[in-house]
Order: sequence, then C-alpha cells, then structure tokens
Amino acid sequence: ALGVRAVVLCFFLINSQLSACDLLTEASYAEQLKAKPSHGPDLMTFVWWGLNFAGMLATMLSGPLLSSYGNQVSYILSMPFALSIIYPTLANFLNETRLSNDEVKRCHKKMFEHPVMLLLCVLMFFGTSVMTIVGILFESVALNALVTAVFGAVMLITFSVLLSPMIAKVNAFFVIQTSLALSTGGATFYFFTDGPAQFPEGPHFSQAFYVSVLGVVSAAFSLVGISTYNRYMQTWSYRKLLLLTNVMAFALSWLDVLVFTRRNISIGIPDRLFVIGSSVSETIVGQWRWMPGILFLSQLCPKGMEATMYALLAGCHNLGSTIASSCGALVLQWLQVQPSGRLDESQQFDNLWKASALSSLLSFATCLLLPVFIPDVRQTDTLLKGHAETDPSHDSLWRRWTGYDPNNFPKHYHVA
Repeated sequence: ALGVRAVVLCFFLINSQLSACDLLTEASYAEQLKAKPSHGPDLMTFVWWGLNFAGMLATMLSGPLLSSYGNQVSYILSMPFALSIIYPTLANFLNETRLSNDEVKRCHKKMFEHPVMLLLCVLMFFGTSVMTIVGILFESVALNALVTAVFGAVMLITFSVLLSPMIAKVNAFFVIQTSLALSTGGATFYFFTDGPAQFPEGPHFSQAFYVSVLGVVSAAFSLVGISTYNRYMQTWSYRKLLLLTNVMAFALSWLDVLVFTRRNISIGIPDRLFVIGSSVSETIVGQWRWMPGILFLSQLCPKGMEATMYALLAGCHNLGSTIASSCGALVLQWLQVQPSGRLDESQQFDNLWKASALSSLLSFATCLLLPVFIPDVRQTDTLLKGHAETDPSHDSLWRRWTGYDPNNFPKHYHVA
C-alpha cells in the first residue's frame, strides 16, 4: 500500500492536471466571451451545465462502486477519462497558432511591460507554498487559521493596490464574501451520519444516502438552477442579481439551523424530507449566485492575458475558500464542536447551530459592500474598456501614487 506522502503526491498530480485543463479552457472561453459579451450568459450556461451533468453521472456511479468494490476501482475507472484529454490537445481543439520567434519575443516583452502580473504570480505561489508547508508540519488549528488569514489579507491588499479599480473591487468583494462563509462541513458530516450509539438524537443517515443520494439530488437541481438562470436572469444587472441571491441564500441558511437544533422534528418534518427540501432550494439559489461570479471572472481578464489573470482571480477565490475552511475549523474548536464518530458524542453538536448562524450572518453582511464594489451594469455589457482592456493595472492606486507610465517602459527594454 502507498504511504501517506505518496498518496498526497498522487492527489497533487491529479489536481495539477485538473487545474491545467481547467485554466486553459477557461482562458479560451474568456477570450471568446470578451469578443461577444452579449453571449456571455449563454456560454457560461453551456459550460457549467455540462460540468454539472457530468458531475451528476459521476456521483450516481461512485456510491455503488464504493459500496461494492471499494476505493481503488473508482480511480482505475477514472484513468481513461484522464487520458481522454490527450487527443483534443494534440488535435488543437483550442485553436492555438504556432508563434514565430519574433512573436514569442513580443509576448515576453508584453509580459515585462506589466510587472504587476509577475509580482502577483510570485506572491500567490509563495503564499500557497507557505500555507501548504505549515499545514503539513503543524496540526495547530489556530496557527493554520492565522497563516491563511494573514496571507489572505496580504493578497487582498496587494491585488487592490496593483490592479485597475474595477478588477480590484470585484475581486475584493468575492474574496471577502467567500472568506466569511465559514465552513462547518466536517462537523456537519458527523451530525448527519453518526449512528444511535454516537448521537442518539441525530438523523442517522447512512453514508451512502448522505454522499450519493444527496449528491445526486444537488447535482440534478444544479442543472435546474443553471437553466432557470439562463432563461430568466441573464439580462439582469450584476448588482441586482447578487443582492437577490444573497438575501435568498441568507434566508435559506436558517433551515440548517433548524436541523442542527432539531426543531424540524418538533414541528413534525422528518429529517430526510427536510434535508432534501433544503438541499434542493439551497442548490438552486447557489447556482443563481455562482453564475454571475464566474461570468465576472471571465469578463475581467485583459486581452492577451486571459490565462494569467483568470488563474490569479480563481486563485484568490480558492484562497477565500481556504480561509473559510481554516477559520471555520477554529470557530468549531472555540465552540467545542469536535465530533469524531466516537460513542456518546451528542454534546459535541450542542453549539453547531451557532457556528452555522455565524457563517450565515458574516456572509450576508458582505451585501453592504455591493454598492461600492460591484458595478451596476448588465451581465451582457462589456466591463473593461479603453486602456483597461489591455492594461491590468490601468488607473490603479499604485499608478496614481507612483506616477508610473507603462508607455515609457519599452524605451528601456530591449529584446535580445
């Protein structure tokens, strides 16, 4: 059997492939979207409907496979799908053109004309490496939360200072909102799947039901959410749609509080029916909130830098999720919510509802930032105009403070 480090390395390589394929395709459709912004919502619907449909099929198959054949079979069956990317890559499905030596030099020159992008890439790599090393070497929940929060603050400030105002504000909003949506997933899993010996008052879901049934239901209604978004909401303004969906998500989040306090039982609603109903509604609203965010990322990539900018913005979003996970674990520790599946651990769930309520309140509070950070434009409008279309730091705070003019840079830059 593989050791822990070998398994971690394998997962790292798996996610490296997924990330590379993900970012390259996202850069490709971001380029197409900027050329025809009126088709942006339709394009995003096509992409994410397909992703969620494939995810639903995978979830439907994974439960029976895990129950009948164990963990290894799922990975073996995934190999052909991982290899399937080779043909479209060799066949140039992304429609890339081979560059001459002079064109390569011009690309390098263009990158050096915008040192901001290089700096942000280096900072992102450095911070991610530090968080990974700290997470591996130290088990302290508080230390990991502190490191991720500090790095998140540094990146948020750096992005806000170095990037053009619209990119900086939109990125700041989504990073803050994602970071404040504290994760309680680990404790929630035990709340729903602990048996009578561990948690007599609990729902006592089987792991197959919790992972497969709820997973399939969520995936199926993700398709409903994406379809209704495309049918009814694609012409709405970003600000209007984000405000509505955040209010709805906040209201629905209190259904989780009802389950964690077992109020649904006292009013006569069975756990399975209640959880499936709340999962359906939260999934649909979650897709309504997710789609404009993805569209924003694609719209905010300057021309010729789609892959780099999308990677940086997506990296910030992932950083926010890491902060939410680390800080959520710290909050659960403070509230003494530390279930592990051991016998008679009912008291471990006494304060779980408080963590859920805090997460909902903090995430909803970011709605106060909407008028400041989110432009009041339609999703089919062009966001980057003029110099900002090709210059990621046009009119940034850094430019205003230093008076730096990129038009003077090529005079001092020579390509060998």
